[in-house]
Amino acid sequence: MTQPPLSPDQSETDRIDRLTRRLDREREARRQAEALLEERSRQLYLANCALARQAQELEQRVVQRTAELVQERERALALAQQDQLTGLANRRSFTAVLADACQKRRLSGGRVTVVLIDMDQFKIINDAHGHEAGDVVLREIASRLALACEGGTAARLGGDEFALILDHLPDSEADQAFVGRLGAMLGQPVSFNSRQLDVSASIGYASLPDHAASSTELLRHADLALYVSKKAGLSLATGFDDDLWAEANERRLLELELVLAMDRQEIGPWYQPIVDGANQRVLGVEVLARWHHPYRGLVLPGVFLPLAEERNLLGQLFTQIAMQACTETAPLVRSGKLAYVSINVSPSQFKSGSIAAAVGLILNQTGFPATSLVVEITEDLIMSDLARARRELRELAQLGVRIALDDFGTGYSNISSLSSLPIQWLKLDRSLISRVGDDRVGQVIVQAVLQMAQALSMDVVAEGIETEVQARWLVEAGCRKHQGFLYGRPAPFDELQLTLPKEIKIEQDARIAQRS
Repeated sequence: MTQPPLSPDQSETDRIDRLTRRLDREREARRQAEALLEERSRQLYLANCALARQAQELEQRVVQRTAELVQERERALALAQQDQLTGLANRRSFTAVLADACQKRRLSGGRVTVVLIDMDQFKIINDAHGHEAGDVVLREIASRLALACEGGTAARLGGDEFALILDHLPDSEADQAFVGRLGAMLGQPVSFNSRQLDVSASIGYASLPDHAASSTELLRHADLALYVSKKAGLSLATGFDDDLWAEANERRLLELELVLAMDRQEIGPWYQPIVDGANQRVLGVEVLARWHHPYRGLVLPGVFLPLAEERNLLGQLFTQIAMQACTETAPLVRSGKLAYVSINVSPSQFKSGSIAAAVGLILNQTGFPATSLVVEITEDLIMSDLARARRELRELAQLGVRIALDDFGTGYSNISSLSSLPIQWLKLDRSLISRVGDDRVGQVIVQAVLQMAQALSMDVVAEGIETEVQARWLVEAGCRKHQGFLYGRPAPFDELQLTLPKEIKIEQDARIAQRS
C-alpha cells in the first residue's frame, strides 16, 4: 500500500532532527578529541617534568662527580708531592721547591739554606723494637722538623733522611744558631709504648750564595757536610766551608781519576796472609784492593771504594781485582803452598744478584780451583735482606766455593739465621779480638762464638791480631786461623812470594813465561 506523502512541516522536522543528531555526533567527537588531546598533553607534561627532574639529577651528578674528580686530582697531586708516612714533602717536591727558591733568590736577593738530617743508628731502633717503633720515631721527627722550619719547607727524602729549605736566615751565624737548636730538639727521646727511645741525628748544611751557585751544587755541598758529620761521630752538625769546598773539588777530581785508573788497571790486588797461629805456617791469603796512583802514591780502599760505589764501579772493580788475584795465585794453590784465597764481595754487586755469575766467569777464565776460593760477605749485608742472601749464597755454594761471614760480631745475626745459610767460615771482627788479651768479658764472648761455630761445623778466622798475647789466647781457645798485622800487612804479589818457598816463585815465573 502506498504511504501518503509527508507534509511540508513533517519534512522540515525530520531534517532538523537529522541535523541535530549530526551536530550531537560532531560535538561528541570534538569532546572526545579534546579529552584525548588533554590526556596526551597531560602525559606529555608529566614526561617533560620527569625529563626535567632527570636532567636536574644528571646535572647534580655531573657537578658532584666533577667535584670528586677535582678532589681526586688534588689528592693525586698531593700524594705525588707528599711523603705518605710523615706528611712532609717528598724528594720530588723538595727538589722542585729548592730549584724555585734558588731561582727567586737570584732574581730578588737573599739567602737559601739547605739542612740535611740523617738519623743516627736508626736501624737499631727497627731491629730492637720493630718497624712500628721506627714509624713512630719517623713521624715524631717529621713533626719536630715541621715545627722548626718556621715557614720553610720540611721534607723526607727517604728512609731516615730528612731535609729543610730555609730562606729567612740572614747569615752563617744564624745558620749555626738554628742548627744548634735543631740538633737539641731532634735529640729529645721519643715515646713509644710507655718507653723512651733515645734518638739523635747527624746534620749537614750549606747556603746559597755563600757556598753554591745553583740548587744542585747547594744540595751536593750540604750532602758533603752531612757526610763529614756522620763520619766524625753521632749527633754532630757540620756546615759547608772553604775546607770542605777544597775537599769537594779534590773529591770530584779523584772521581775522574778513578775512572781512568780502572781503564789503566792501576788498581790491583794486595795480599794479607792467613796463618796457622800454632806454627806460623801460611794457610791462605785475603785479597785487598790497592790503588797505585801515578803521583798520589798508594791510595787506600777507604778513600776510593766509596767513590767507586757512587759511580757504580764496584762490580767492575771486583771482577778486575778477582781476575788478577786468581790468575796470580792459582799456581800457588795447585802446588799446595796456599790452601785458599779469600776475596770480598761488594755490597752493590751482591744486591744486584750478579755475584754468582761473576764468580763463575772468573773461575772459568782463570782456571782457579773453586774449592780453594773463599767469598767473604759482611754480616750486616746478609741480615739486611735474608731472603736474597739465602738465594745468592746458595748459587755461590753450587759453584763449589766456600763462603765466609766477614766482620762477625758487628751485626745482629743469630744462630737460626746462620744455620739456614751455606756458610763455612766466620771471621771474627777485630773489635772482638782486641778484647781477648786481658778482658775477661771479651774472652767469654769469643769463647761463646767459638762454641757456636763448632756446633754449626764452621771454621773461625780471627782478624786484627796484633799481639802475641792475643795469638796465644786464641790458640789455647781452639782458634788457629789467624790474620792481622802480627803476621803481616797487606803486600803486593811479589812480596807475598818472598814468604813462600823459592821454587813456587820459579814455578810461577815459568807458568807466566809459558802463557806469554
